[in-house]
Amino acid sequence: MLPKDMLSLKDFSLEALQEILQRAAYYKKKDGDVFSSLKGKNIAISFWEPSTRTRISFELAVQKLGGRIINFIPELSSEKKGENADDTIKTLQSIGADALVFRHSSPGIFHRVSQFVEIPFISGGEGCYQHPTQALLDIFTLLESGVKLSGLQVVMVGDILHSRVARSHFYAFPVFGANLTLVAPPVLLPLELVPPGVNWSYNLEEVLPSGDIIYLLRVQKERQGKSLIPSLGEYTALYGLNEKRLSLLKEDACLMHPGPVNIGIEISSGVIKTFENVYPDRILFQDQVRNGVYVRMAVLDLLLAGRVI
Repeated sequence: MLPKDMLSLKDFSLEALQEILQRAAYYKKKDGDVFSSLKGKNIAISFWEPSTRTRISFELAVQKLGGRIINFIPELSSEKKGENADDTIKTLQSIGADALVFRHSSPGIFHRVSQFVEIPFISGGEGCYQHPTQALLDIFTLLESGVKLSGLQVVMVGDILHSRVARSHFYAFPVFGANLTLVAPPVLLPLELVPPGVNWSYNLEEVLPSGDIIYLLRVQKERQGKSLIPSLGEYTALYGLNEKRLSLLKEDACLMHPGPVNIGIEISSGVIKTFENVYPDRILFQDQVRNGVYVRMAVLDLLLAGRVI
């Protein structure tokens, strides 16, 4: 039995997550077919922070399942008149939404709101707290690529402090059997943030050779109240994946990034070109984007329509 909401992957057992991934695989295999599991359903999608990949993939997921989209745009709404997110969510439920897909900058708001709404509440990203469907599509992408996660080493590099993707993967990678090592400058990797069983390092070159999967995170300057790093140039020199560091990678190491990629900061254009030309099956950036639709179809289907395809 799946929970009513998807706010954190910690609310889902391994078996429940595997069921979602199996359903996503079904939808990808049957891409192009017509589905109707959300026929007659109204899905409210409201992103209170900028988004391209997540928002559009949720919209496509709803459309592919035959549902209707209520696209609520905060800057065009009663928010300008003083209405807060709680009031908006109550309104959307009252006018007939069958599920809510939300993104908001304030961590903690989703758990509070989910207590007073009766319909499924699905996180599209919550502040610096969680991004559960991103972590799920990452796992799906790796498994679909033939990667067996059990015992593998994931090296996650970047702005750990502000990353909701990282927080979701604190649970996701270990529950699927992978070992996780976090790498960042000290200001972006406070040790109190590192959960039990997860490794950490401030030295990228020291841990790169052990990585089966190199997961790069964007430096999120927009979430920093003050600049925590002296300069992007200094960050890139110490933590960017450049041509010089390519020689440190395992021969079969895979590259991942949740997007958008800041080329020249997290990774150089030369590294991207090398992987695209020489190892195209090992740079998974676009596969992650494509698979987001199928994973979100599976989440919507299972949380709203049950288990009958």
